[in-house]
Order: sequence, then structure tokens, then C-alpha cells
Amino acid sequence: MKKTTLLHIYICFTLIVLLLPGCSVNKFIPEGGYLLDDVKIESDNKEIKSSQMNQYVRQSPNAKWFSLFRFPLYIYSASGMDSTKWINRFWRKLGDAPVIYSKDAAQETQQEIEKAVRNMGYMGAVVDLKEEAKGKRMKVSYDIHSGSPYIINNIAYDIADSKIRSYLEADSAQTLLHEGMRFDVNVLDEERQRITQYLQNRGYYRFNKDFITFQADTMLNTHKVDLTMELASFQIRKEDMPEEHRQYRIRNVNYILDADFAVPSAQALQSFDSVRSGDVSLFYKDKLFLRPKVISDYNFLIPGNLYRSRSVQNTYSALSRLSILKYSNIRFNEVIENDSAYLDAYITLSRNKNKSLSFEIEGTNSAGDLGAAASASYTHRNLFKGSETFTIKLRGAYEAVSGLEGYTSSNYMEYGVESSLNFPEFM
Repeated sequence: MKKTTLLHIYICFTLIVLLLPGCSVNKFIPEGGYLLDDVKIESDNKEIKSSQMNQYVRQSPNAKWFSLFRFPLYIYSASGMDSTKWINRFWRKLGDAPVIYSKDAAQETQQEIEKAVRNMGYMGAVVDLKEEAKGKRMKVSYDIHSGSPYIINNIAYDIADSKIRSYLEADSAQTLLHEGMRFDVNVLDEERQRITQYLQNRGYYRFNKDFITFQADTMLNTHKVDLTMELASFQIRKEDMPEEHRQYRIRNVNYILDADFAVPSAQALQSFDSVRSGDVSLFYKDKLFLRPKVISDYNFLIPGNLYRSRSVQNTYSALSRLSILKYSNIRFNEVIENDSAYLDAYITLSRNKNKSLSFEIEGTNSAGDLGAAASASYTHRNLFKGSETFTIKLRGAYEAVSGLEGYTSSNYMEYGVESSLNFPEFM
């Protein structure tokens, strides 16, 4: 019986494979239009891989199954032109509409690939767009001719801020830029991000990569580039006087439990109860749902220390391990005192549900013997007010057993209990 069923399925599948391609897709191709049949990217330079350029392709052909059949397209083609009929809408919903070749999209792809290759240092690169039409089908290829790369000949630095200049000189061994390397705009951007992260971990809270720019001068009749990295002084508006970038220190760290503010401030917390734990202050309404020491142990923002973006991420990561917390949010208020810059941190903690109860029911079939199983789970996410997670699960199963010698009863019952207690320190 099973073999016959499998044979029927195989025959039906074979018929579908043979008949669906016969459903013409041409009826969906407009006059003068083409179905996009194939897209290729070829390069004359091994350093430029075609796979790197796929992200810039604006149009791709209809997908193939097993790299052989465009099954979704064939299914779509089985529909008629009248979209008001339910059967046509059914086939179209199951399948994929034909991709009609767009000259504009192809030219945009050509320009994007050319721009990407030039950004890699091949500033004379050219991409040829080739079209091959056959009947109602169109094959497209993008041929990359890279030319010779431009090489960084010399690197200079223009940094007015003396303190930042000394920081970057001390970190020069970690730079991504070296004389003799290919002039790659992507690497320049990575260097901007690296420097930004480096400075943000040394107190420069307001620093971002837009303060860093590169000036590139090409040498006449050569493929060499003289590069200058410029780091601008701090300036919010163009009309402001440029000044040195400020280093910020953490002044106060305030945790706010089960409350949130659009603009957190000391005044907004006056109606809250508070308690100190280590270097942090905890503000709450009614009662604390976490022990103060748990919060201070998971805090990496230390008053008196320079601001570090790494400490912010470490605090987020630590707090995310507390299952009693739904989410956390860290904000900073800037404070300027006697030409010194400080940050007051406000960390809001939103509580998750303490307890939850869940049920599961399932049917079983073991060698033809039918049965059922049910389970109930209870979870407490804050058993000792330290985000300890306690779980207990009760499970029962019933099965009608037949044909087994030695069983006095034809029914089989099973019961089980599982429990666990997880501490966040070890998770």
C-alpha cells in the first residue's frame, strides 16, 4: 500500500515537472519587453570577486529550484490573464511573477558596481553592460575592467587637538593605513570607525566619525596618492568657535526601577524613595524588586572614571542576563563645572513578569498504540530578589497498550517532575 502511494506521488510530481514549463510565461511579457533570464558579473582582476558585487545588482532572474527548474515562475504562468478569477489569483499567490528586464535598473547596477570598484582603489575602472536578447529572453552581463590600482604613497596627519594627537600617536601601531597599500575608501571608513571607538573609550562622549575626513592628492601621471587625515575641532554649529574636544567623566550613576522619563533629571526623581549601593543610587516606588547589591554588581559605569562606550555595552550585556528585567535603557545628562565635563547616568529598568504558567498537550502514536500527554510548567523569575529563575514542570502521559504479554492492564500511565534553579551569576 505504501509503495503504491509513493509511486502515485512520484508520477504526479513528474507530470507537474513536465507540464508546468509548458504553461507559457510569454503572455505576461509586454510588447517589446523581455524576461530576465540570466545575470553574470565577470572581472579581469582576481582581487575583485564577482560575489562581492552581487549586492549591487538591482534585478535578479526568477529563482530556480535545484538550479534547474523555475518552479515558482511556472506555477505563476499556470494562471490566466483574468485576475478576477479565484483560480488565477490562487496560482499567482503560490508562484513568482516574471522578472521583466529593466534597462534603467541594469544601468543603475552598472554605475553602482563601477563606483564600488573605484572605491576599492581602482579609480580608472570601467564596467561594460552587455545585453543578449533571444526571443523573449534577455541575458545580461557586467564586465569589470579594473585597470591599475592607486597606491598610498605618503600619510600625513592634521590634528589640531593636542591631547587627541598624543592619544593617536600612542595608538599608531593599530592603524589600518600603511604606505604602499591600495587606496581603498572602505578601509578609510573602517579607520574612521576604529579611531572613533578608540576615543569614545577614553572619555570623548561627543566624538563621532564625522569629525574625521581624508584628503587625497594624486600625483600627476602616476597611480600614487598622498593622503592626509584631518581631525576637526569640536563645533556644533558652523557659527560656533572651534574648541578642543572635551573628555567626560562619570559623575553620578542613578538606577530607576519600573519607571521611565522622556528627560531624566534629579528633579524628576524627588518623589521617589532611594537607597545607595556601592557607587550607585537606586530610585524606586513602593518597594525594590531587586536587591541593591545585585544591581551594583552588574554596573560597569563607575563615578570618577572616564566615560567609556565599552562600559555602557558591558552594563547592557550584564543587565540582559537578569531574567526579571524586560529591558534596560541608559541615558546621560551632560554637566559642565569649572571647565570640567561630567556625565550623570540614568539607567531605567523595566520589570518582567515575576511568574508565568504554561500548558502543553500532545498526542502520541507508538507502533499503533494511541496515547496523550500533558504538561504544566511554572516559572518564577525572581525567587530571592536576585533574578534567580526557578522552574518546575509536571508531566503526565497515558497510552493504550495492546499485544504485550505480561501486562495485566491495557493502559500505561507515566508521571514525571522536573525542576531547575538558575542563578544569573553562573548563566
